[in-house]
Amino acid sequence: MKIQSTSTNRQFRGLARGFSLFEMVIVMGIIGVILGGVIFSSKSFGNSARIQAVRSDFNTIGSHIDTYSLLGKRGAPTEGQGLDALVNEPTTSPIPRDWTQSLPEIPTDPWNIEYQYKMPGKDGANYELISAGPDKIFGTDDDMSSQE
Repeated sequence: MKIQSTSTNRQFRGLARGFSLFEMVIVMGIIGVILGGVIFSSKSFGNSARIQAVRSDFNTIGSHIDTYSLLGKRGAPTEGQGLDALVNEPTTSPIPRDWTQSLPEIPTDPWNIEYQYKMPGKDGANYELISAGPDKIFGTDDDMSSQE
């Protein structure tokens, strides 16, 4: 079937050419503004996720320390033994009776800094795990502790 050209079709033929360059630039600008806003707002989500990861790490490492205490029957590792006691068998006293490797390597926080281990911690009785926080420097206001 052949469609015949009518006078109505000839009138609209000039209008059906597509988008102009100006229209395309406007659309691309709008998309750019939206993407910029999304990227800017997602930066705060990244930091929040890292803080949640630190809290999760505190619980996980704490479970490993508690297991070490139960199996070794000599309590948590000393500050001198540190978190290395979960990876390598301690050679300094108190040496646990039944030691098993609990972690494959010494854990690091989301900013790739090793957690500090203190025994006793702030409360004077239990161990304390400390993350350097976003600035990657221990002893500043953004440090996070397992006892907070």
